[in-house]
Formats: sequence, structure tokens, C-alpha cells
Amino acid sequence: MKTLSLLAITALTLSLGAAAQAADIKIAFNSVDDPENSGEATFAHAFADALEGTDFDVEIYPSETLGKEKERLDQVATGLLEINLSAISTPYSISPAFKGVTLPFFFDSNEQLDAILSQDDLMETFNAPLLENGVRMVGINFIGTPMGIHNSKKDVSTVADLADLRFRALNPEQLALMEALGSNGTVIAWAEVANAIQTGVADGYFNPPSSAIRGGHTSFLTHYTPADLFPSTRAILISDDWYSSLSDEEKTEVDGAIDAGIQANREWLANWTTGIAQKQQELGVTVTPLAEGEREKMMEMAAPLWAATLTADQLKLWEDAKAKVE
Repeated sequence: MKTLSLLAITALTLSLGAAAQAADIKIAFNSVDDPENSGEATFAHAFADALEGTDFDVEIYPSETLGKEKERLDQVATGLLEINLSAISTPYSISPAFKGVTLPFFFDSNEQLDAILSQDDLMETFNAPLLENGVRMVGINFIGTPMGIHNSKKDVSTVADLADLRFRALNPEQLALMEALGSNGTVIAWAEVANAIQTGVADGYFNPPSSAIRGGHTSFLTHYTPADLFPSTRAILISDDWYSSLSDEEKTEVDGAIDAGIQANREWLANWTTGIAQKQQELGVTVTPLAEGEREKMMEMAAPLWAATLTADQLKLWEDAKAKVE
């Protein structure tokens, strides 16, 4: 009987420990914990606020404190991390069809991308290979206005202005875009960007203004061109094992918190978009729009990348989804 009692106590202890663990939600992201300037932090805090009063305890881990992209993906896949705001390249490394979100000049607006991704059959296609790896994508989070061109040397208003500039690329897809536009680049890790630009290894990068502002790069990236290359986003990834273990009531609470985070992010984006040019100018950045007809030139130069980035079936998937919302 003593042995049975000990086993019972041990089982109860483990059960209570598992229940306590299930009530903890860790949310991690790359950006700083600054809701005013970071769309990631805005999402995280709105998510946490929405779960106030429930049995969930949300812990926020900014600035890669739980590891870099690959490490955080592994943590989500194994259930060690419940929610991760990842670089878009993270899910499409597993689900290549999702690369379409980075097609240059494919989307007319952030609202159009939102409408496209609201189609359940499309998200199911993207999620199929992710779920096989224990990861579920539940939406996207905007980190700013669409991608523009930052550099440390000169105003850029034409395609020709790019020819003598060398840019930091996030991945091979960005590198291909830079080369398609007549420039050149090199893949550099984000942590090394500031040093690379200040030492002349690169002259700038393709990113939204928020990246330069939150990274403290506006002191040397003093020229910006709002080229609207493609939406600047993060993927909202959750642990499928963790989510599947929740009760129906808990899933409803988490789903509501995700919706609250997305809504707060979109509200932040609207406010950010309105005042971003003034904020850049206050920081000493010269904002130079593209000259008339130059964006159309860029679109033509970049168009072949669509077929190079996606298979014919994957591209048709995106084109059909886009046609449904036009």
C-alpha cells in the first residue's frame, strides 16, 4: 500500500506539473520589446493582454533571447516554445509554396495579402508540410510598410542609381532580386549588418523603415526609397503538439488572443504608415521616391523571378488566390 500511495503521489505531482506547464505560453520574436516601433512587440503584448484573467500565463521573449530562427523553429516543433514570430523564410524552408509571399511586386497592398491568406484552402496547403513537422502557421504579422531600399551613400530614384551599390541580402531570394535590378549583394546575418555597412562590406539593405529604426541604423543608413518591393511580414507559428493538447475552451481563448494580436498589429501598421516618413526625417534620413515610370521598370525586371521562385503549380496557386480577391 505504501508503494501504491507513493506511485499515486508521484502521478499526481507529474499531472499538476504538466497542467502548470500547459498554462504557460512563451512567445518569442526577433525584434526589440518596443510596441511603439515594433509590430512584433505590438502583437505579443496584445496577445498577452487578451489572455488576462484566464489560466494562461504569457511570457514574452524578444530580441532572439530564446535563440535564432532555426533554434526557435526546433523549439516550436518539439513543443518547447508555444508561439514564435518567425522570419518568412522559416516556414517556407519547410513549405516551399509559401515563398509566394515574397514575390516582388506581386501584391497591390497589405490588405490584398491579408485577403488572399484568409482563404482556408490556401492556408491548408501551406500548413500541410508544416504540420508534419509539429508546426502550425496561424497567420502573418506585419513589421512595417512594404520593403524599401536603404543605403548609406546617395539618393536612389531610378534603377540606374542601384548599379554601383552593394546590398546586404537576407537570403538567396533577396539576392536574386538585387541582381535582377542590376545591383549586387551578399548574404549577411542580421547581427552583423551594422558592422558590415559601417565598414563598407555593404552599402545598405532592402527592408521596411522599422528595421532601420529599431536596429539603430538610421545614423548611417541616411537614404531611403519607398519602392514597395513586397510586404514586410513575419509568420505566426505555433506548436501543433501544444495546441492540440488544449481543451476546446482553451483553444477558443488562444484563438481569440491570436486574433487580438493580429488586430492590434494591423492598427499599429495603419498608424505607423501614416507617420513613418516624418519619423525618418526627424532621424536624419532623406526619403526619395522613385521617379515616374521607374517602379514599372523594376516590376518588369523582377517579373522573371516569379517563375524562378515557385514551381508552375505553386505560382498558379497564388495567382488563382489573388484573382479571387480582385
